[in-house]
Amino acid sequence: MSDLVPDDGLVVVDTGHAGMWMGGMYDLRTSTQSYIRSAGHLGWAFPASLGARCATPDRPVVCFTGDSGFWYHVAEIETAVRWGINSITVVNNNHSGNQSKRGFDRVYGGKQTEQAEEMWVFTDVDFARLATDIGALGIRVDKPSELAPAFDQALSADRPAVIDVVTDIDALAPLAVE
Repeated sequence: MSDLVPDDGLVVVDTGHAGMWMGGMYDLRTSTQSYIRSAGHLGWAFPASLGARCATPDRPVVCFTGDSGFWYHVAEIETAVRWGINSITVVNNNHSGNQSKRGFDRVYGGKQTEQAEEMWVFTDVDFARLATDIGALGIRVDKPSELAPAFDQALSADRPAVIDVVTDIDALAPLAVE
């Protein structure tokens, strides 16, 4: 995403794994880019990005969240469509709240039961299709090579965009401290 966000882009990042991934892997390229990360509750980034877009209508605003965080305020896609709040939301969709996996692994002695996984594994939902049904631009990305074209399409769309990036449930964000 460091290469995809425009020079004047404002990036809004969720807490949890989204914040860990972006904090360790995303670089601002210009002094005119901005980066805002949640220090509060999971799910904050999507509605915050809509507010950021309303406050800075001439700047591209990009939200990065996971599916776990996106679930909190997914209904705000409709608000964005209704009011023409044309931000881009990139969802790291591993159909889980896998930031909890390490803790559950410890509690269950390294191997979780299926019942334990029910607490953090979600139904696999196509957020791009959901966004499209609501009136936003929805793009599903299954391969890394599809991200840049999807991002270009979202930037040129004259409506809110949700880029649903399908990722591996076993890919865990790097820890700062172990």
